[in-house]
Amino acid sequence: MNNFWVILKKELKDIFRDRKTLIFTILLPVIIYPAMFKILDVTMKDTVSSVEKNVTLAYKGDKESSLYKIIDGMDNITIDESGNEEDKLKKGDISLIIDVPKDFDNQVVNEKKSDVKIIYDDDSNKSKIASSMIREVFNEYSKNIVNTRLQQKGIDSEILTPFEIKEETLSKQEQNAMAYAILSMLPTLIIILMISPTVGIAADLVAGEKERGTFEPLLSTSVGRTSIFWGKLIAIASIALITLITSLATMIGTTIYMFSSGGKMTIPIGAFGVIGIVAIFVLIALSSLEIAISIFARSMKEANTYLGGLLLPVMILTYIPFMMDAKSIGFVFFNIPIVNSVVVMKEAMAGIFDPMHIGLVLGWHVIYIIAAVLFAKYMFSKEEVVFRS
Repeated sequence: MNNFWVILKKELKDIFRDRKTLIFTILLPVIIYPAMFKILDVTMKDTVSSVEKNVTLAYKGDKESSLYKIIDGMDNITIDESGNEEDKLKKGDISLIIDVPKDFDNQVVNEKKSDVKIIYDDDSNKSKIASSMIREVFNEYSKNIVNTRLQQKGIDSEILTPFEIKEETLSKQEQNAMAYAILSMLPTLIIILMISPTVGIAADLVAGEKERGTFEPLLSTSVGRTSIFWGKLIAIASIALITLITSLATMIGTTIYMFSSGGKMTIPIGAFGVIGIVAIFVLIALSSLEIAISIFARSMKEANTYLGGLLLPVMILTYIPFMMDAKSIGFVFFNIPIVNSVVVMKEAMAGIFDPMHIGLVLGWHVIYIIAAVLFAKYMFSKEEVVFRS
């Protein structure tokens, strides 16, 4: 046990002696994530605000129609009359094209149906927001026409509305949409945050020592290979844990700040416990695999190549459940490595604590950890692997 602590202290000192480690594990998350979320929030607000302030659109049809007069009379509407409407819409020079039939007013007077086209760019958020705004204006005008017709016939307009639908959510608290979207990203980001900073460290722990010629002398000391293995494994797992805690604290703090502008956070306290436990299981399994890869590699360059190959599929697996509804996740996803950790975190954040799902995922992770640790220890014990050149 004393030898284990000696190795662990040595590795942690070596890791934290490098300023890059401090930057990537602590300082970078503190800077990057608030900045990233703030940029997302500001970008969305600026898009909505710019549409509310001014919308440039093209108008096709009779300029003497009532719809043209409504649009032309709006302070935040600019009508582009220079032509090439479709090209300008594709380029983003205008947000909409409104196509009104030339006999629109005559059809309205004769109580006939008329089709008005609102052409927008589905790839542009600004265009979609502008389309929604104009649609509301036209819908209100359409209702006024209907009400006028009914009044002329002596009919109460309320006869067309036999009942009203009032929607209520189970949550009584208003939620900030952007902050809620960020929270839904947390399970996916947690896994990525843990493994990304440890790739370079894992490569240096064994493959780096091989290059520097310090690994063989370490093995020749009285310290057993088991102590060396566990010391290096816990060292890299500790870095992953520190990165996780720092990133989570930063992200939660940022989200609370964003929620403070409207609504409150409604994540159950127990969700953080589930997330923490599952995340620890994941980081131990991934750290063991990283150590095994670093042992196998001849050099740091080779180790980084192999570790990059591990990182890519892990990232892909974390994104699989990204758009899933936490309340309708299929049973099969609780049996897929990495995916199962993300889906059980999503359930916990939605207030779902299914004992069978949690037990199944933790059971799988116990198997993952045992398999990964045994594999890494096996690699560490093979002379032809440790000393291969």
